[in-house]
Amino acid sequence: MKQVNYYFISSPLHLLFSVTTALGHKDDINVAVIDYYLESNRLLFTQALENSSIFETVISFSDAHIKSKLSKRKARLKRLTDLVAEMPPSRVYTGSDRSVEFQYTMHLATRGKNSAEGHYLDEGTQTYLGHRHMHSFVHNYVDPLLKKLAYGMWWSSPQMIGASKWISTIHATFPELIHPVLRNKKVEPISKAAFKLPEFDEFNKNLLALADIDIEPLKNVDYVIILTGDSFYKDVNEHLDRMVDIFSRKTEKNRIALKAHPRSNYIEHFKKKHPELVHIDNRVGFELLLPQFPDSCTYVGDVSSTLFTIRWLSDKQNVMAVRLEQKTPEHFSGPLAKLLSEVGVKQLSYQEL
Repeated sequence: MKQVNYYFISSPLHLLFSVTTALGHKDDINVAVIDYYLESNRLLFTQALENSSIFETVISFSDAHIKSKLSKRKARLKRLTDLVAEMPPSRVYTGSDRSVEFQYTMHLATRGKNSAEGHYLDEGTQTYLGHRHMHSFVHNYVDPLLKKLAYGMWWSSPQMIGASKWISTIHATFPELIHPVLRNKKVEPISKAAFKLPEFDEFNKNLLALADIDIEPLKNVDYVIILTGDSFYKDVNEHLDRMVDIFSRKTEKNRIALKAHPRSNYIEHFKKKHPELVHIDNRVGFELLLPQFPDSCTYVGDVSSTLFTIRWLSDKQNVMAVRLEQKTPEHFSGPLAKLLSEVGVKQLSYQEL
């Protein structure tokens, strides 16, 4: 009898890891459950998954028109109740075990004769650094009580993401670096080789085509300049000018790409001032574009989680962080800087680039 696997997808990274994990379970029945707060991305992910043969069933919560949060949640939980009754899962994968939909599904899938296993798919820096308020009284006592009153006694408030009672296995890109709180679980490494599978490449290209993203300019890029929020710099324009000057001495400007922050106030200004650069489209998550850059590409950013994400998907590319001379206090995080060093991200001054 075939096993049934559910995959809860609520971010670009969840999508990537869910697809590669499902490709490793081709003989099972794989079910995608899309729960993305960005309606445009929910529609894109839904269409891309429905057009592929990776998942036998695609569940997508098309409830943006429902204004009442209570009505929306009731409808979602009813749909999940019907799904579990029809196809009880053997394994349930998620990138966030704080999701009500995931926890409710696990509640149903572990009752009576059901015995589903909960699997946490690496969500990012929290897997390694923990929750910033994980030791606070409110986080550990007040919030759990309120959640149980709101949802039911089945609710489990994890001290950090991945630590709830519903999770038995942690799938991590860097198993040896996960937070100590997660080490009492079974830990398995996520294979980066899966991102090189022909089926994954086909899915990724089809998704970008649906989003009307032209991937051809990305294939010839030597350097990608990654910007975080405008407030992280004393002067973001001065920083970018300096970076462009440095890398235009190493290659042609049309082989330099710029990944601006999606909420930057200067995106149009960047395009006008540096028209020769390849300006990366912000309509889809940067993670979804990474497979289209050449292995020889160098990524340069600040001490940020984006650089960590790049290192997750491949250990071949050269990834560097710039130590800003005039950084705002919140910009440089000691633990994150240490984590980047541990995964081979060099931290250099402007002069050392």
